[in-house]
Amino acid sequence: MGKRTIKFGGKSGILPKVRPVFKRYPIRPKTAEELADESKVEQGFAEGVPLPTRKGFTFHRQTIEKPVVTVEERIKKNIDERKPQNIDESKLSQEEIWKLRRDDIRREHLREAYLNESKRLQRIEDLKKIQAEKELSAKASQSIYEETEATKLTLPTIDSYLNGPIMRQRTEEEQEIVTEQRILNRKTKELAVKERKTNQLLELYHAAANFITTEEELEQAIKDAFEVNVSKFESNQMIIENKLSGYSHAFSNINTNEGLVLDEVLGQVNGQPGLETVKDTLDGEIERLKREAQLAINQRPH
Repeated sequence: MGKRTIKFGGKSGILPKVRPVFKRYPIRPKTAEELADESKVEQGFAEGVPLPTRKGFTFHRQTIEKPVVTVEERIKKNIDERKPQNIDESKLSQEEIWKLRRDDIRREHLREAYLNESKRLQRIEDLKKIQAEKELSAKASQSIYEETEATKLTLPTIDSYLNGPIMRQRTEEEQEIVTEQRILNRKTKELAVKERKTNQLLELYHAAANFITTEEELEQAIKDAFEVNVSKFESNQMIIENKLSGYSHAFSNINTNEGLVLDEVLGQVNGQPGLETVKDTLDGEIERLKREAQLAINQRPH
């Protein structure tokens, strides 16, 4: 290896690039896909930028499409029209005849090269089309598969969020159900608030039995407050001592829990009639049950 192989990376036997058969002008017009790809690429000189100058060459601000020269036009222009016409070979020498034969062979080789190259390029384009169709069909089948699986598994996909609305619009029947449900929830909350206020009012009514409403009750309360009752004082003292020692804590809890259980089971408020009992009384339900019970007792055989 010598110095001439250094520019090839120190390797020998590298063939030069193949020279294109169809130079300068294309043999077919550009397809829609090629035009779409070229439209995405910015070419030419922007407005306000002066065009460069060079002797023998004209610059354009926008790229000018080269004219299409088909294979038939090339064969006609470069081969058929350049073939000598009306030549009398009897007047030519052997060397001139050989030059004619050599030119004919070159023209036939050029014709064959044109045709073979056009077939090769056409075959490449066909393969590209087939590959593009396969990719499109693969993407379509993949999207159909993903949509089918998503439907089966009821899992929304990112594509479904991006391509369609995030929320499905309700039908008229579903909207009516939602409206009725909202009304029911609102009325249920209002009823719960009213029942709570009624229970509070009923508790206040029961507590009013211990309120002082007359002068006699006020005098008796003052007398009880300031009069020293030895037995009551000793009883209270014993209760306080038991509380301090923790003796009566368990009994007080038992009594409290027992009262709470009775109130919850019987529907009472601090041992007094509860809201349900009051409503049944006002509605006459309790009287009806009493009459039915008394009638059943009277009808029993003695």
